[in-house]
Amino acid sequence: MNLKSILLLTGSLTLQSAIPAFANNNFSLFANKPQSVPAFLAAEEAFVYSQLQQDQQLNVFWQITDGYYLYKNKLRVTINGNEHTIEGLPAGKDYHDEYFGDVEIFQYELQLSVPIAELAPKSRVTIHYQGCAVAGLCYPPMTKTFISQ
Repeated sequence: MNLKSILLLTGSLTLQSAIPAFANNNFSLFANKPQSVPAFLAAEEAFVYSQLQQDQQLNVFWQITDGYYLYKNKLRVTINGNEHTIEGLPAGKDYHDEYFGDVEIFQYELQLSVPIAELAPKSRVTIHYQGCAVAGLCYPPMTKTFISQ
């Protein structure tokens, strides 16, 4: 083997042994610095859900973490499996979403009320919602269920 072949082989082996170390550190061979990968919150942390029954209303609240949003058109309420019209829902913000196109979204917080005065005891109220992170992660549809007294 000549000297040129030995140097080429040595350089190749050195580079091959270094690539796995760079891959584990988000290092790009084409950039001068490590690449950052966004860290996403769990759905329960991104969209903090709470509910409170006051008189004949079930009040539902979301605290939406900065950098996350809920879709207005994915928000639904079912009572015993039947669709229920949500009244008094605030206007959302117009947004172009890479997954669903032009949509309305809610950021920061959202509140809605579901009248429960006329529900039979043990009625099942289910809140359906879905949201995403601005950085590009879309969460699967989520549900929360309330059983009337």
